Amino acid sequence: MSRVRSRIEDDALFFDSAILSHGFSPFMRDYDVVIDVPALKPDGSGSYVEGRYRYRFTHCPEAHVGSTVAPQSWRDSWDEHFVDFAAWEQAGQPSGFVWGTNWADAYPGFSYVENSERASKWAGQLDREMHELRIETNVFELSLVFHDLRVTQLAAGDPRTGEMTPRAEK
Repeated sequence: MSRVRSRIEDDALFFDSAILSHGFSPFMRDYDVVIDVPALKPDGSGSYVEGRYRYRFTHCPEAHVGSTVAPQSWRDSWDEHFVDFAAWEQAGQPSGFVWGTNWADAYPGFSYVENSERASKWAGQLDREMHELRIETNVFELSLVFHDLRVTQLAAGDPRTGEMTPRAEK
């Protein structure tokens, strides 16, 4: 089994985390997914964000994204107050999908695409090992073809205060 596949299958952070953003890195070669990882407070009194992480899928020649929100929910959630949580609350919390939470639930999360035709095609063209990954959330599904995966902790949460402290990148 490849090193990348085993890292994906053994990952303990991504499942049921909060995806805050995703898209191509500023230099457009790699694809980034930024998540917050929840954890229980040591005293059991609630939860906090244990850490913020960037999953960088390097050398990404293909990214495909589509909505998982049902067409009826799209229709019900068309108005602008659904993109701002406070505005949605002020509107009386109408039923529909609240885009304004500003995150997606990484559930069921990501999975390695075995025997991927897309990855095989790119591996042949680039003469490099390539992989395909699928990410499923309550808002979107994403398929990426990439070469490698780098996970970086961007911030750490404090269970007492709930504050996030940025980590210096190496």
